[in-house]
Amino acid sequence: MRAGLYNVSGIPHTEWNGVHSQVGGASGGNWESLYPDYVNLYHAHYDLETPFRLGISGEYEPGDNEVNFSVEVLIDDDIDTTVNIEETYVEIFAVEDDIYSWWGTIGQWHNARNVARKYITKSEATKNPLSISEAGQSEIFDHTLVLSDAWVHSNVKIIAIIQKFSGTASEHPITQAQTRNINDLDADPDEDGLTYLYDNCHYVYNPDQEDADGDDYGDACDPCNELVNVTGNVDLDASGDDYDPIIGIADILAMSDLLEGVGLPPNDCHSIDMLEDGTINNFDLIVLVDLVMAGG
Repeated sequence: MRAGLYNVSGIPHTEWNGVHSQVGGASGGNWESLYPDYVNLYHAHYDLETPFRLGISGEYEPGDNEVNFSVEVLIDDDIDTTVNIEETYVEIFAVEDDIYSWWGTIGQWHNARNVARKYITKSEATKNPLSISEAGQSEIFDHTLVLSDAWVHSNVKIIAIIQKFSGTASEHPITQAQTRNINDLDADPDEDGLTYLYDNCHYVYNPDQEDADGDDYGDACDPCNELVNVTGNVDLDASGDDYDPIIGIADILAMSDLLEGVGLPPNDCHSIDMLEDGTINNFDLIVLVDLVMAGG
């Protein structure tokens, strides 16, 4: 059904935000040649604004074969217009991560990532049409997932997306996504009365939600107060009372110094993993240069 939605006729086929198709892969596993095009696509789609927030919570006891969970949708308070939700649905999938398997194209064993196991909202009876459209409104959808004995349960995740079924042959925009492992479904792990969707410190008790520098990290868990630790702001500078981050040439030089092992070492206030892949290298520097060239 999903393949038909995007007119998939050959593989590999990558669908970016439900609106852009990229067909073809790396010959012989030579992914480096594809990197420049893919990083540009990544930024073109990842940086798009969305009015929605998505949260997934629920209950699961290891050893059980059922997961009861909820998906909550929240429209940001900052939205000053009514959101068009015509033909907009919350689609939900169960995936299994890190499946050790043989990759025949390059002759290697590897961990296949996030392999789809169940299309939870496939039938009309389980569809989740969105009905909220105003700032501050929220909506909750409840579901149950039956786990197969063939799956490694500790690797099972719930993925929720907000998608518009436009009716056209190729474009069905996805405007938000969220993923949670079934072992990490506690909605309020710090027990401060605020679920993760509304809590600016997910794992530190802070019912007052104070946030001195307005960077969406509460004072209770923010080691960088009065510094704006958004991705790319390597030197952590900001302007004005609203702490607007300044991302420019100085950040490129600062990251270059960090990669060369000179200057200040990276700390908890540095958001320099531009690709969010757990490593910091010259690829992150290239992405930062692209960001600055695009206006910061």
